[in-house]
Amino acid sequence: MKKYILLLVLLPFFVNCSKVSELTSRDSKKEKTINAEITSDITPGANTYGVVAGVLEWKDPGFSPFSSRNRKDKELHSLLESQSVQPGNVSLLIDREATVDAMKSAVLTAIDKAPEGSTFIFYYAGHGVKDNDSRIYFASYDITTGKYKSTGFDVSWLGDAVRDKFKGKLVWLLADCCYSGALLDEAEKISSAGKNVIVLTSAASCNISTANWTFTQSMIDCLSGLPLADRNGDGIISINETGTELGDAMKYRERQMCGFKLFGVNETAPLVKTSGSVTSGSGDLVPGAYYMAPKGGDMAAVRILKSDNNQVECEFYDYSDKSTVTFTKNELQPIYFVNYSVGDKIKVSWEGRWYDAEVKKAQNDFYYIKYAGYEDFWNEWVAYDRIKTGKERTAQIEQNGVWYPGIVLEEKGGKYFIRYDNYSYVWDEWVGEERIRF
Repeated sequence: MKKYILLLVLLPFFVNCSKVSELTSRDSKKEKTINAEITSDITPGANTYGVVAGVLEWKDPGFSPFSSRNRKDKELHSLLESQSVQPGNVSLLIDREATVDAMKSAVLTAIDKAPEGSTFIFYYAGHGVKDNDSRIYFASYDITTGKYKSTGFDVSWLGDAVRDKFKGKLVWLLADCCYSGALLDEAEKISSAGKNVIVLTSAASCNISTANWTFTQSMIDCLSGLPLADRNGDGIISINETGTELGDAMKYRERQMCGFKLFGVNETAPLVKTSGSVTSGSGDLVPGAYYMAPKGGDMAAVRILKSDNNQVECEFYDYSDKSTVTFTKNELQPIYFVNYSVGDKIKVSWEGRWYDAEVKKAQNDFYYIKYAGYEDFWNEWVAYDRIKTGKERTAQIEQNGVWYPGIVLEEKGGKYFIRYDNYSYVWDEWVGEERIRF
């Protein structure tokens, strides 16, 4: 395998480092720091300062641009200001404005203005890159390929600046980009100085990230009081429910592990009251659940909004746009993740080839693996869609009267979870004995 340092988020593979400290939303626990008292006062407000930076185009043509259609970084900033954050307290740097010097200056200015007891928030969206030493940089507008140290926004610089200079109480670290989980290490650094920290990232520190706005959209949904994010139905979205909402969105819509961890923050701390209520569903098709549904001749993840008799209203998310479609119940397929165990010898797909690997850690249906014969630089988190054991049974599977070749990924209770040859995981499904032959 060849080392790739610049991450192109549209590529279907991951290039990773060896850090394994990430916690997904389901497994996040509050971390008590040495000097900070546990806090439940977390909602951004009048005493909040910080920076929102979004870069969708770059001076260096080696960095692929993103569409600015319905961009969510600006929407997040507008939402914060509509919810009591004072205009000017949180800087907005977009595209050409977000040079490395401008980003650092905005961070230092916000930290300098923030008084004792205040909140600092940092958000970035764009590309994330990693150099040969596994040092992570957020791609400022003027970043240059091969010169990340002098032209990129060093994530560790951010951690140092906040740790050493911020006089306030609470820090929010948010990022929607490749390697964004590097902020988890910075959060730990900041917490060592007695600050309370909330960190939410679209990816682990070792993984690339989707090109879609799924993470930021979910953050906006939670801050806006989306009723589906209120998992216990008490009318309030807590920070732990926020982590769970983001974790599920990234897992089911993107097959991607996100980062979430709290330092000195009560996991039940309220973020916002819900706006509206959830419509009750019937049977297993409950509002908020994720399924696969037909979309343009393919299958894609949808979220159930409401179900009534045989009609199920579902939501697709495409790049930065939501759309609602109604399906019948038999058009929806449950989403299932095949299970593996620590120590399992497996094969993992990378750039169209299969490599021998071993499962080193399992978490929330994701598996931290080490490739046989390769250094830890290549260790990564993967889901079942990139895994085979090498012992799968070949079979013929019937669909709509036609028999297709495929493999059996798992057997349970007389049913078979299969993948069709030459088809994506989005078509994986459980079939009964009447639809399979060996």
